[in-house]
Amino acid sequence: MEANPIKIYLKTPARLHLGLIDMNGDLGRMFGGLGVGIDHPNVIINAQSAADLKITGEKTDLAQEITNHFSTKYHLSPKVHLHIAQTIPCHSGLGSGTQLALAIAVALAKISNLKASVPELAASVGRAKRTSVGTSIFEYGGFVVDGGKNPKTNQAPPLIYHQPFPEDWCFIVASPNQPKGLASSEEKQAFNKLTTMPAQDVGQICRLIMLKLLPAIAEQDIETFGVALTEIQVLTGNHFAQAQGGTYAKPQATKCIEFMQQQGAYGVGQSSWGPALYAIVKRQQATTFLTKVQDHLKANTGGEAFIAQANNKGATIQIED
Repeated sequence: MEANPIKIYLKTPARLHLGLIDMNGDLGRMFGGLGVGIDHPNVIINAQSAADLKITGEKTDLAQEITNHFSTKYHLSPKVHLHIAQTIPCHSGLGSGTQLALAIAVALAKISNLKASVPELAASVGRAKRTSVGTSIFEYGGFVVDGGKNPKTNQAPPLIYHQPFPEDWCFIVASPNQPKGLASSEEKQAFNKLTTMPAQDVGQICRLIMLKLLPAIAEQDIETFGVALTEIQVLTGNHFAQAQGGTYAKPQATKCIEFMQQQGAYGVGQSSWGPALYAIVKRQQATTFLTKVQDHLKANTGGEAFIAQANNKGATIQIED
């Protein structure tokens, strides 16, 4: 072992996926995504250079699989003790897979003195296959939009918009007790079932983004932002109904979404395949709103809810030589 081992502390944001843009593809690109970083839950990793590879903590099998992908891609045998201190609940709609994979890849790259960008590292561990929302949030935090996947080049979707999320807006994140969201092979099968989204719907989503959503966040107009986001969620959710059974993943989700709208949320939606749902509220409303949502869940399906602030900085990385 080195006399002075390199020590790395890494803490990621979670992410809310706010929708896909284009499931038609007639302009030559597919998907495109919207998302925002939130301050918790988090992946937390401690890494230290060592005599050989050792992985401890949570989800060690998955961490080993990610490490194997990294090692194969870069022809390296990382000598590191990797401790996974905390993870984001898997298949919850909060970006657990991407944040864990990137945290491990970045830690291994720094321990191995490998110079590679975050998008390159994402590709090395099998992320950013459809959107780069999670990758961009890991790197920068805030509110992001990516420009979609070019099937001809298969490169990571480019980040085309990044804006800090207003600090006096926050999210109530609710997860009703229902089956976990889709991932891996199930997710791939679901996408394969989807028909082509009508170009008219894609056009409406793009118009809502360009002329309503983005100006509203730039001007910190929470009412207009929330209306636009809810409309985008409905258009996207209606397309995905053929794979998930409805605009939202389950009847429990629909009931919770409707309740949050009735309580005065500025905007509502489902993150990815769920079960995570969200309501956008002003910070001063958050505690009272959270109590109402918790009471609703307790009286119906059960589940959890919490307040999340935006993460506008991306992952925290601290290195000690």
